[in-house]
Amino acid sequence: MRINYLFYFFIISTIFTACAPSHFVKPLEKKQHAANIALGGPLIKYGTATIPVPFLTATYGYGIDSTLTGFASVNITSALYQNAQIEIGASKRLLKQNKYFPAISINPVLNFIYHDKKTYKFYPQFDLNFYWEYGRKENFFYVGLDNWFDLSAKKAFDKKQQNHWIYSPMMGHTFSGKKWNFNVEAKIIAPNLSNKNIVVDYQTPLKNNGAMGIYFSCTRKF
Repeated sequence: MRINYLFYFFIISTIFTACAPSHFVKPLEKKQHAANIALGGPLIKYGTATIPVPFLTATYGYGIDSTLTGFASVNITSALYQNAQIEIGASKRLLKQNKYFPAISINPVLNFIYHDKKTYKFYPQFDLNFYWEYGRKENFFYVGLDNWFDLSAKKAFDKKQQNHWIYSPMMGHTFSGKKWNFNVEAKIIAPNLSNKNIVVDYQTPLKNNGAMGIYFSCTRKF
């Protein structure tokens, strides 16, 4: 029973927190590989302090061509509690940057959480990103909207699912190098959902809705 409650905690966390940052807002170069590690999550009250939940995510990406990158991720924190949480997706650049008009990319993603044959969840995701490159190192700033879709009729603890669309506006910045990228991202997570009556005390600028998320990540390109 304890294992099942832990599983449902991760389901709630995944839906409510979108527990990983955006992946490859700017696609990789053709045939380029990248390994990414990200740490962070929604801000919660912990004693007298406010801290981000320490979700740890590992991601591998490959540049299929100069506008399309495929990637796969695994949530390491979830795995420590015997839950397989996997993302498989792609980043596709639709438009190049034209002076102050941003480049535009999309991220279709499939999210899957599995504990056993009776406890598993599947979530499609579609992100829309706008990014601006600047400087010789091609650092870039970005804004976007994460969109998660829950297709099931019921949510955790056999309750009726009333919110099939969970969205999260976000913004971030990537410092680019020849081999390493470093990124920081902030999200207003699920502002359409109430955070009342949840075991975790989420911190949010929207009173009783959503949560504020902070993420840090580094990427090794090769």
